[in-house]
Amino acid sequence: MLANCPAWPRPDLGGGLGSCMDTNQAMPGLQMLMLVALVQVLCVVPAAALTDFPSKFLVGEVNGQVVVTCDSAQEQVSWKQNEHQEIMAEHHIAGRTLTLEGLDQPATGNYTCWHGPRLLDSTYVVVSDPDYPLLQGAPGSAVTCRAESYGGELSCSWTALRPAAFRARLSRSPDGAPGAWLYVGGGSALQGPDQPQTFTATLADGTFCPFAEEPRPLELVLEGISAESFVNITHRLFLRDIVRPGPPQDVTAQSKGGLLHLSWAPPASWSSPHSYFLLRYQLEYEHWDGTKGSLQLEGVTEMSIEGDVRWVQIRCQDPLVNSTWSPWTTWQNV
Repeated sequence: MLANCPAWPRPDLGGGLGSCMDTNQAMPGLQMLMLVALVQVLCVVPAAALTDFPSKFLVGEVNGQVVVTCDSAQEQVSWKQNEHQEIMAEHHIAGRTLTLEGLDQPATGNYTCWHGPRLLDSTYVVVSDPDYPLLQGAPGSAVTCRAESYGGELSCSWTALRPAAFRARLSRSPDGAPGAWLYVGGGSALQGPDQPQTFTATLADGTFCPFAEEPRPLELVLEGISAESFVNITHRLFLRDIVRPGPPQDVTAQSKGGLLHLSWAPPASWSSPHSYFLLRYQLEYEHWDGTKGSLQLEGVTEMSIEGDVRWVQIRCQDPLVNSTWSPWTTWQNV
């Protein structure tokens, strides 16, 4: 019987077991009993990591209860967990509802309801266990966001401690209409609990006006599901607090008559017109004799430096909000 039971992939091993071991092999009685116990445990480990965020899901707590409803007009249906007839949890069925009780990790998975051979509905159930946190860092600092301009677009990143699927969206709090969900693919099937994976999502607020005051913060909602946990984080932020320009572009340097003439352009991603969205620039340079110098300029994109300069690099920031400095340009060899 055990030779035919389904193989339940183990997230901590990064993949399926292939098939349960055939226990019909001859071996001493005690060893046989130990193997049977091991096979029974391995065959009820939860399903593999999600590769896509489920369209319909329920979250239950360890030792708790969830009620799964089949969205169908059929009154009498049959149920499967992860495409198998056997449901790995204490349960009872009443018409179109399946009640799961005393939840533990083997109860996690995709529950489908059927009328004969016809699939009617599907619901993913995750048993969220506080012993298996999904994100690295405390909830208030688990997500980091940056904007390269005031165009209403921002890039957010977070690190998952185990394979998971995510979705995120933006809205203007407290009464702004929420944007559409952006779905971020699941982690690698080979990712284990000791192999964190960083996710990045680019989101945009289509209603943002770069020329107006920003009286209300943006509201970022991030949801994530893994085989062991569910997370829902709301992060409020102002673009003015997270703006960080990209590095200046089109840097040119010409040395003539003991002067180094430099010119550059604002980052391609920076808001325009540039006469309105001014930038502060910092230049660092090194002479051939090894001495170094630094200058700060505002609202200009060219200047001259006296002396025999060998190297120069430039970065920028928004002076009105004292934003984070951009990355440096690569060292320009004069």
